[in-house]
Amino acid sequence: MKLRDIAGELYSIYNPKIAENWDNVGLLLGDENYEIKKILVCLDITKETVEKAVKENVNLIISHHPFIFSDLKRITSETVLGRKILKLIENKIAVYSIHTNADFAINGLNDFIMDKLNLNGKTEILAEADFYDYNYIKNENEKVKGGTARIKILDEEMELEDLISRIKKGLGIEYVRYVGENRKIRKIGLVTGGGSSFIQNVKEHIDVFLTGDLRYHEALDTREEGGILIDVGHYESEYLFADLMEIQLSRFFDGEIIKYFDSPVFKLG
Repeated sequence: MKLRDIAGELYSIYNPKIAENWDNVGLLLGDENYEIKKILVCLDITKETVEKAVKENVNLIISHHPFIFSDLKRITSETVLGRKILKLIENKIAVYSIHTNADFAINGLNDFIMDKLNLNGKTEILAEADFYDYNYIKNENEKVKGGTARIKILDEEMELEDLISRIKKGLGIEYVRYVGENRKIRKIGLVTGGGSSFIQNVKEHIDVFLTGDLRYHEALDTREEGGILIDVGHYESEYLFADLMEIQLSRFFDGEIIKYFDSPVFKLG
């Protein structure tokens, strides 16, 4: 399957126009005429990710986090990023990144992680977007729907401690950090990754907010206000992107899909 055709399908599923303005999504490296037979999906493009892709003769890496954000003035072997880019080019491996557009899209990462918690209730979308956009690759106008935070309104209240247990089981993690006292909750907000910038917009609609990368003073302010925050962890809230992408890609791609899970950045001492 041509890289251009894969990009067209991904444009339909995760429209880049619902990504944050600061984000860098889409095809970051490679020739759209590449023939793609093997895809590696991952959270981050680390040195180990690149080595795995080369070893497995991968043609395309699809990552959640873009490995190119700021303007590049030179690509040389003097930097880690430069070495990764050069190695990918040498081995004709393309890179496509789906970041905040994957978070915000309908049936994207926020929805996928919320579903993993196995909670009964209806889901609402904060700052919902609903518009048509022209997919220049497929030459079609397409309906685009998405939004920022997901809010699960439970059919019945549950204890905070029970929600924490559900999170750890659903995401396969051993611990979370949280702020607030155990009490009954019903409205649960979620933004995967570092979603602290959404706290102010969502706090009036929820009882508890799940995200990663919470800072001390944000947590302190929330505790003083009587709110509840659960810090799942950045990696821990997003590493299942690989599972989501395997599901989405298998609907239109007949080649091999490799899921690569790198180790978490932080270790417990």
